[in-house]
Amino acid sequence: MTSISGSVPDTPPPPGLALEDTDLWDAAVSLLRRTYRSGRHEVAAAVRTRSSGIHVGVHMAGSAGRTSICAEGMALGAVLAATPPELSLADEIDTVLAVLHRPGIGMRIVSACGVCRELLFDYCPEAWNYVHRFPDDAPPPGTPEAVYLPETGRGIREVPALAPGSAERLRVRELMPAKNVRSW
Repeated sequence: MTSISGSVPDTPPPPGLALEDTDLWDAAVSLLRRTYRSGRHEVAAAVRTRSSGIHVGVHMAGSAGRTSICAEGMALGAVLAATPPELSLADEIDTVLAVLHRPGIGMRIVSACGVCRELLFDYCPEAWNYVHRFPDDAPPPGTPEAVYLPETGRGIREVPALAPGSAERLRVRELMPAKNVRSW
């Protein structure tokens, strides 16, 4: 298992990240540095609430695909645990950010997967969320660059490169424009 040591140089926030959200970036990067395990814990999320600060979660890969839990869901669970029952998560959650790490390449904002978009929409459709925007001159989808990294006990492993790009801040509801807000 590969882990990230505390000696990894500081990872600067990506272009496009709002200044007020650098604390979210720092919290997610810090968590990922402590918990990263190749193939098991590769994404961390940070959620800012209006009354109880920043809560974090890390991706938990399971041996049976569906048993895996995304970092965003873990972070939302931490928010729920810290939120008094009289407060609504929809009113409490302000911003969500997730970070992906690839060894030898670095860290970047990662967009919420389809399941996480559904979850975020159910609980906090008006919250801010970050997505990774590829530059206009990026290769078309389906032609990702690959890098080859040495991995202890496995030889050389091909992994997708982290395409350059920037962070874009959107409302969760903008990720799913045709969906209606669920009444619980």
